[in-house]
Amino acid sequence: MKKINKKIKSKRFPITKYLKITFIYFILFTAIASLIDYYALMEFNFLWFAAVCIFLAVITGYIHIKNKKHDHIDDVADELL
Repeated sequence: MKKINKKIKSKRFPITKYLKITFIYFILFTAIASLIDYYALMEFNFLWFAAVCIFLAVITGYIHIKNKKHDHIDDVADELL
């Protein structure tokens, strides 16, 4: 019975790590989107860019956590946040 409980506990989703990594991806995507918007002479609505950045950051953060590889994003998230 104890072995089953350990397996369930080990499969928990690391929400704090996910939030840190998602925030780093959001900053990265926002910087890229703001450069695109700047060079497009502010023609686009930045709220659309922000919505797309949030959507992409959430998806990319989830994929990053599920891959379980240690990248530079992990190092940056641990050092800055």
